[in-house]
Amino acid sequence: MKYRHLLIDLDRTLWDFERNSLQTMREMFDKYELAKLCHTDFQTFLDTYHVINYGLWQAYNNGTLTKEYLYVARFSLTLDHFGLSDTYALGKQLGDYYVFESPKKTALLPGAEVLLPYLKEKGYTLSIVSNGFKEVQFEKMRTSGIDGYFDHVFLSEDIGYQKPDRRFFDWVLESLNAEPRQCLMIGDDITVDIAGARDSGIDQIFCNFAGAKPDFEPTHTVFELKSIMEIL
Repeated sequence: MKYRHLLIDLDRTLWDFERNSLQTMREMFDKYELAKLCHTDFQTFLDTYHVINYGLWQAYNNGTLTKEYLYVARFSLTLDHFGLSDTYALGKQLGDYYVFESPKKTALLPGAEVLLPYLKEKGYTLSIVSNGFKEVQFEKMRTSGIDGYFDHVFLSEDIGYQKPDRRFFDWVLESLNAEPRQCLMIGDDITVDIAGARDSGIDQIFCNFAGAKPDFEPTHTVFELKSIMEIL
């Protein structure tokens, strides 16, 4: 066995973030009557939120803003865009709703339910490595029924550094008492997961579900999860 430890991202790699998030956002939009408040339709609200949320997550991953700010601002700034005033209180309500409800959703990406038992039976040590919020990542794993496959869960909140910071990966390696050559990173984000692992000397499987064209060649690239079984 070339690798002993598989470091696996959660959101958009195993857990179907887009599908689960869309369902939660639709429920929230209706519950809080945001069509009336914002004078807009759901898709326009969602598109605006996605742009704002993406920018905030980029800053969070770079360490330039706090989780607490992101938690509320992704919604309050969206409300600001649609002309509402004093948006902090409602933004926090929406943030609370989203963080409480989204991890209850159980959709996994195609192939995850076959891949995980396969990897476990092969004898790999499986670890989740994620920048996601601590209060939701464990719940996502539990409700979707995949928590039992993992020996370790490494979250940036606990470590103090976010992927792709090399210090995040160094912490994981030290915790596993492992050398980079013994590990393999599996993830969907070319910068956060794949380049971060590469820069730490760790081989990678890039889950290129969106058909991206990266500016460097990952160790391996797959376009569906079941193809990982051909590599491992």
